[in-house]
Amino acid sequence: MKELLKKPFLRGAFHQAMFFIAIGACAPLIVKSNNSSEYIATSIYSCAVMMMFGFSALYHRFNWNQIEKRQFRKLDHIGIFLMIAGTFTPFCLLVLPWSSGLILLILIWSIALFGILQVLFIPDLNRILRALIYIGMGLIALPYMSEMFTVFSTANTVLIIIGSFLYVIGAIGYGLKIPKLSPRFFGYHEVFHSLVSIAAILHFIVIYSII
Repeated sequence: MKELLKKPFLRGAFHQAMFFIAIGACAPLIVKSNNSSEYIATSIYSCAVMMMFGFSALYHRFNWNQIEKRQFRKLDHIGIFLMIAGTFTPFCLLVLPWSSGLILLILIWSIALFGILQVLFIPDLNRILRALIYIGMGLIALPYMSEMFTVFSTANTVLIIIGSFLYVIGAIGYGLKIPKLSPRFFGYHEVFHSLVSIAAILHFIVIYSII
């Protein structure tokens, strides 16, 4: 109970709000799709986004007993792997050339599967190592960025770069538990969640524009 009382007031609030925003935003994204590839890409992406924010809100906004907390923490971490792979999916299927896109798609979802299995069977992995896995998943795309940028507008390129930077900064802060602001109201975890939320919005704008 002592641990629960120290829980920051805003813990999970950003992701709770983002879950409902995602529902409202992803529905028109799917409807906007014009062919099977776009429907598949936007559906996978939308499900991944809603699951990540939904799992995070469930875990962080409520006071669970220790058994429940452990299970919802697993869902929370699984959601992050789904979100990363899900966000890559539209770019793999709709932006990159077929061969490059397929290779990156298989690679990113294979790492996501590895991450999910790690969460299920090694749930207490050091948070710094977990953060490095998240960052590593994002960096996997670096060899393909030049191909993407030839297709993107300047605005979309800037949004992708800023969003990716925010994800990396957020993951570093999560791993190192920084910055230490107001533990009772807005701590390092809230900074992480807010950066993830902003980055997700920026990447959504890009994905919506390419459909």
